[in-house]
Amino acid sequence: MLSYAYQCTNWQAIVDPYSRPMSLILRDEYVTIAEAAELLQVSRSTIWRWIDRGRLPAYRIGQRRMLLKKDDLTQAITPVARPRRRAARATHRRRSVPDGRLTSSEQRKALDAIKQARRLQAELLAARGGQPFPSSWEVLDELRDERTRDLR
Repeated sequence: MLSYAYQCTNWQAIVDPYSRPMSLILRDEYVTIAEAAELLQVSRSTIWRWIDRGRLPAYRIGQRRMLLKKDDLTQAITPVARPRRRAARATHRRRSVPDGRLTSSEQRKALDAIKQARRLQAELLAARGGQPFPSSWEVLDELRDERTRDLR
């Protein structure tokens, strides 16, 4: 398709945007939902969700056609703030935000909880005569078979 400059015989029309046909103005300033999705490399449903949530303004042309301004698309692209890294501190004071490591008392509590869980496991195993619980897939298969028999 030839650009407007090649289609136009009156060069004044190129300089004056108001003398251009409305279809060319719309084509230059607006895009369809599908074109916007392609430009932003997202799905059309994402564009519709942004419109529904008010993040992206849309303009209805007639009863069915929806268009988006190209300028609004560029405003929808926002930079992501990178988290700043803190310099390592020379002092070893207690941080207000935990860094993921457990204190010695928390480690002791965790080890005690593991020991208690192992004792309970041994008690349950002894109560069953040393017979471990069946695997969950075996139980599920039995329940499925039972349900199938009941449905027949």
